[in-house]
Amino acid sequence: MLEILKSKKLYIHLAILFSLGIIILLTVVYSLSSFTRHGKTVSVPDFRGYYYNELQDQAEFDKFRFVIIDSIYDADKEKGSIASQDPKPESLVKENRTIYLTVIAMTPEMVQMPNLIDLSKRNAISILETFGLKVSKLGFVENIAKDAVIEQLYRGEEIEPGVEIIKGSGIELVLGLGAQKALIQVPLLIGLTKQQAINELHLASLNIGEEHFEDGDDTNTVRIYRQSPSYSEEATVKMGQSIELYYKSDENFDFEQYLKTL
Repeated sequence: MLEILKSKKLYIHLAILFSLGIIILLTVVYSLSSFTRHGKTVSVPDFRGYYYNELQDQAEFDKFRFVIIDSIYDADKEKGSIASQDPKPESLVKENRTIYLTVIAMTPEMVQMPNLIDLSKRNAISILETFGLKVSKLGFVENIAKDAVIEQLYRGEEIEPGVEIIKGSGIELVLGLGAQKALIQVPLLIGLTKQQAINELHLASLNIGEEHFEDGDDTNTVRIYRQSPSYSEEATVKMGQSIELYYKSDENFDFEQYLKTL
């Protein structure tokens, strides 16, 4: 009889322990689900154009946290406003997600003009990019040092090394033509973005000419579908010549199929 009672107590204790284990497990799972908001996502609004203080004041944005990680200067946009965000608008994220913001700087960032004289074109372009500057145009003059920098110009005037200018400014490089005035083969630019085309043209000692945007001028969605002079294996132009470019949106034009016909 005693053994039977002991067995019953043992089973009761085991049942109690099992029940407690189930309760603890369910509590932990529920707590983790509530903490991580498992399965619950919200769409990220478009914060571009807002000011950081506005985000703090609007209750509809309480589901997010905001951190400013960078600033850029853009004379065409409101100073202090948000320029870009990560995650992007309409991304699905969990509540309380941190949104990383880039804002428009109040004042332009300044950099010192490097000394490019006597450098090769390729080295000069690379150094300009390192300083946050860019090539606005390539000019050529009679000089035996082919593709070497003879002058560096800013807004049409010679600029001395060490002078502070706005980061992102365009610099005109005046290069030597060399002993023989070589002709340059026209590069194939079809299917390239605007920035890709600029890079290709400058490396080929050519310039970007008139631009025609047939589907809007958003350089993020357009690519080149026609160029003048046209590309061919025999087509050549003088160093420094400009290439006229025509753009179409890659959302409305099948560039892969078009390139197969060239």
